[in-house]
Amino acid sequence: MGMGLQVAGLVLSFQAAQMQKQAYEAEAQAQEEQAEMAKIQAAQQEVERNRRLRLQLASLGTNMSAQGVAIGTSPSVLALADDEKKIAKEDIASIRLMGLSNRRRYEVGAAGSRAAGRAAQLGGFAKTIGGAYSIGQGVGTA
Repeated sequence: MGMGLQVAGLVLSFQAAQMQKQAYEAEAQAQEEQAEMAKIQAAQQEVERNRRLRLQLASLGTNMSAQGVAIGTSPSVLALADDEKKIAKEDIASIRLMGLSNRRRYEVGAAGSRAAGRAAQLGGFAKTIGGAYSIGQGVGTA
């Protein structure tokens, strides 16, 4: 009777390790999905920033035309446009960096979850093998 319980315990231990590995794998997949969402969000923010730049430049051109300043001839207008482009370029660089940082954070989390899953699985294997060895040696049987 004791050996049967030991075997059952080992089987359940092995199954628990397998289930834990599956849970970690699901967590890793969720992290990878978050990484992809971070990539998409950064791309959308970049597109939006470029759109705002175009609107600012168009507005600047319209305002200057309304004041009688020929577009492309006024150094002040050109300097303002250059400043807007420079600010937008810096904003876009920040958006890309933050997007990459967020994406990397999720990718590292996914890798960590997978590693934890492998560790749980190996722990289950080790426990099962150790228990099987003990049963084979007659340890713990009554």
